[in-house]
Amino acid sequence: MPQPSRLSRHARVWAFFVAFAALLLPLLPSTAHATSTTTHQVVIKRDEYGVPQIYADTTYKLFYGYGYAVAQDRLFQMEMAKRSTQGTVAEVLGEKFEKFDEATRGNYWPASIEQQIAALPKNERDILDGYADGMNAWIAQVRAHRATLMPRQFNDFGFAPSNWSAFDVAMVFVGTMANRFSDSTSEVDNLALLTALKDRYGDVRGMELFNQLKWLVNPDARTTIAPDERTYPVKLGAQVGSGPLAYTLPRYDGPPPMAERLARGADGMLLALDPVANRNTVLAQYAASGANGLAGFPTTSNMWIIGKHRARGAKAIMLNGPQFGWFNPAYTYGVGLHGAGFNIVGNTPFAYPCMLFGHNGRISWGSTAGFGDDIDNFAERIDPARADFYWHNSAWVQMEKRTEIIHVKDAAPVTLDVYRTVHGIVMQRDDTTHTAYAKARAWNGLEVQSLLAWTHQAQAHDWKSWTAQAARQALTINWYYADRDGNIGYAHTGKYPQRRAGHDPRLPVPGTGEWDWRGLLPFSTNPQIYNPRSGYIANWNNSPEKGYPASDLFAFLWGQADRVDEIARRIDAHATLDTDDVWQILKETSRADLNVHPFLPFIERATATLPNDDPRRRVADSLAHWNGINDDPKDTGKYAQPGSAIMNAWLTSMLGRTVVMAVPAPFDKWYTASGYETTQDGPTGSVNLSAGSKILYEALLGPRSGVPQRVDLFNGAQPDDVIRAALDDAWKSLSQRYGDDITQWRTPAVTLTFRANNFFGVPQADGSEAIHVPEYQNRGTENDLIVFGSEGAAGKVQASDVVAPGQSGFVAPDGTRSTHYADQLELYTGFGRKALWLDDADVAQHTRQVERLDVAEPK
Repeated sequence: MPQPSRLSRHARVWAFFVAFAALLLPLLPSTAHATSTTTHQVVIKRDEYGVPQIYADTTYKLFYGYGYAVAQDRLFQMEMAKRSTQGTVAEVLGEKFEKFDEATRGNYWPASIEQQIAALPKNERDILDGYADGMNAWIAQVRAHRATLMPRQFNDFGFAPSNWSAFDVAMVFVGTMANRFSDSTSEVDNLALLTALKDRYGDVRGMELFNQLKWLVNPDARTTIAPDERTYPVKLGAQVGSGPLAYTLPRYDGPPPMAERLARGADGMLLALDPVANRNTVLAQYAASGANGLAGFPTTSNMWIIGKHRARGAKAIMLNGPQFGWFNPAYTYGVGLHGAGFNIVGNTPFAYPCMLFGHNGRISWGSTAGFGDDIDNFAERIDPARADFYWHNSAWVQMEKRTEIIHVKDAAPVTLDVYRTVHGIVMQRDDTTHTAYAKARAWNGLEVQSLLAWTHQAQAHDWKSWTAQAARQALTINWYYADRDGNIGYAHTGKYPQRRAGHDPRLPVPGTGEWDWRGLLPFSTNPQIYNPRSGYIANWNNSPEKGYPASDLFAFLWGQADRVDEIARRIDAHATLDTDDVWQILKETSRADLNVHPFLPFIERATATLPNDDPRRRVADSLAHWNGINDDPKDTGKYAQPGSAIMNAWLTSMLGRTVVMAVPAPFDKWYTASGYETTQDGPTGSVNLSAGSKILYEALLGPRSGVPQRVDLFNGAQPDDVIRAALDDAWKSLSQRYGDDITQWRTPAVTLTFRANNFFGVPQADGSEAIHVPEYQNRGTENDLIVFGSEGAAGKVQASDVVAPGQSGFVAPDGTRSTHYADQLELYTGFGRKALWLDDADVAQHTRQVERLDVAEPK
């Protein structure tokens, strides 16, 4: 943290900068032309933490002010977000990012986004245009006054900010939300794994083990909606409905589904890459993402809401912790919008023109990643003589094609051809089998609608108007609701396909036509609930409801062992909860070990008959007496208890003796992680039970598992014997390192780093701007707490959040940082929070800076 003396100097510099900019505003060039009126049409008020409150009387002007404020605070971050989502990074950072740009451009279709924007009515187009024009207005001033206003990172990296358009504004959302949190698929990799399993075990046994590693539905998975209140209406092996809405999921505990049998059909079409390509793909994923391969994707976000029947001293209490990872500048941006039908405050990723976390005085809302299965891969049969023709509905069809020119700094440009079939963009090819894999997205063509649904949900005033926007949200996201009357609700949003009977959504299907989707499922089939009988809602990316199928990439997340229990059991310990109780849950779950509670009963059973002085019993007793919390209260740089070190060593050994041994190389690498591995800079996202750990837990349950355990992962040994052997391994490795006194096993505390790169790995600040914090906290990138109707203040909302490191990422050309560059860091690490102001009187009382803009609205 900066020293107080430096903060004071920064405060003086920032105050001068804002005053200087305000004085120059009427004189400087801008994309907005001054009007003949003498009244200011956009007002920006900033509070003690630099959070802007924007006031305007039209949609265009309101979002103009929003874009203008964002450009002041986060111009370099937003420039790199724009380039990251459109694949133009190499143009300014060179050859290192050329392959990144290829992958990015090959994962979206620009014309589709342009068409969606062009079709918008004026009131919605004004949101995007106003935002872009506001950004450009500040950029014009930066260009005119480079010596004082140009963010230093542009000078250091050797390029200047570019202008923004409505397309750019939309693409930041599409690239960081749709193409990240709603684009999860591993069907080709799954088929490669299944092929390897069959090669080792034979068709039947290979399929049985595949079902244990990649279950489609675990009927005993922990759910956000209680099973006695709602279960998923689409059953395994059963048809629901009739006519065009009829839908069937395959049974996966019986014969191989039709789609999988067709993978080795008589026509010779093999729906998998060749063995060499399989191996190289998996090894590349391991190198890029760690032991879980693609499963290393951040598992993000938690939420708990207490409704009117459980809240004490309030009507409803909502606490959201979206876990995007930790970055500098902050991943989310705080803002208030007032006027033109908006009256909201909160924060949102990359300063989207939609508020993901906040309230409007009548309702509050938040979100976590949904991980529903909205993506399928279709294997297109390619004409051997014409690489851009594929067989569909009994005819050869030519693919759509576009050619991209990737400009590379200090190098020759690169040409990239991108192809699209009726199913979607071609992501992979296997020339040996004349197969191309096209990715079908259920939300294709609905990206901009989804952005605006999120924008308009902030204008909702009750459950009905809020769910109307949830139904328009095509991305697989969990949405949450609370209101001033104490009502709470939840909806799992997204568009999901009506697949053909027998389609196993874990695997690709032929793209020849007979497996094409029959449409999209109605919103009524999406998990949703209003005022659950429990009186609360809790989610940590667990299953929405009983029987609901997960994404083929993240199916392993949803099982009986789930980190959501760390939240639920703490809520269940209280008959009622007040604000302090709810915030205390955040403090505890942020430091909770996620493995000890699921696995401790098995460890205790296996060691119950061992002598007290047996090292394995001593290790087990140490775990039994541990509170499951990883903390360093004396700031020693080491954890106060040895529990996590023991669990790490034991799980690593257990996985090596069971799951890893059962899976052929190189796929075994997906299952080696214990969940404790960290880099020098700490985890990049939230911590969860690992894929291998969840599979191991179901194996330990044996016949009590909801996933049929047809293949013995203990290879004939008794589970208790394997548990004891792994405890012996843990004892030997840890005692050799730390000595025989278990109480003195002090392992280094995991660090937390606010990275100077964005989650793509693209710089969004200078490398020296990374911030290292001694203690990792498994919590939200931001945390917001919204409390409705405190006693004695009916209808009053008390709202707060913490968005670390700070509101602004501005660094002046001389290196001086904004006052608000890191002024929320200490709040964050100390589990503090700052108030969010909504009412005009509160905003006025806490205003520290004011800017007034004259804006001419385009006709």
